[in-house]
Amino acid sequence: MDILLLLFGCVLVVVCIGFELYFLYAILISKNCKYPPAFPSFGNMKKIALAEAEKFLSSSKHPLKVVDLGCGVGGLLLPLAKKFPQHQFVGYDWDFFVCQILKWRSRKLSNLQVVRDNFMHADLKKYDLLLCFLDTKAAEDLSLKVKQEIKDDALIVSSAFELKGLTPTDVFDAKSYGMPLKVYVYKNSNDL
Repeated sequence: MDILLLLFGCVLVVVCIGFELYFLYAILISKNCKYPPAFPSFGNMKKIALAEAEKFLSSSKHPLKVVDLGCGVGGLLLPLAKKFPQHQFVGYDWDFFVCQILKWRSRKLSNLQVVRDNFMHADLKKYDLLLCFLDTKAAEDLSLKVKQEIKDDALIVSSAFELKGLTPTDVFDAKSYGMPLKVYVYKNSNDL
């Protein structure tokens, strides 16, 4: 019994060291957290973002293209791609490890593509629905890019941060685990 406890303790220490090394790697490679390490969508924020995306996708009579900017391990993309096989889904993330995890998790889905790259390189003109859950440091860059590239009838669902200079059509209170979070929905129009 003591050996099993010791073995469990050693495994736990190795896992903790692994996470610490991953976060050091993530900080270094993410331009000092300008584009933060993967953090999964959660709680009410995730539920609201999924509900808004599902409402938009189910109302379409033709196939749509969806992009998740900073997709992480696919907390939003996977359930949507499974529920809506007629639509195409693309996830962008700069992190090699989370991209590999998402590729493995989506290996049976032909409608989901994972791109390991900075989402600022994505051509937003070809997407009908944009999902994002990023840090405020990246919000300004993304806001400018969205204003320049978004197609006329696109929908943006932004979890936790507001896109500066854009007017949301809906703002949902997504308080989760005591954190005052919001989900911002933008429907493209001439005054976006």
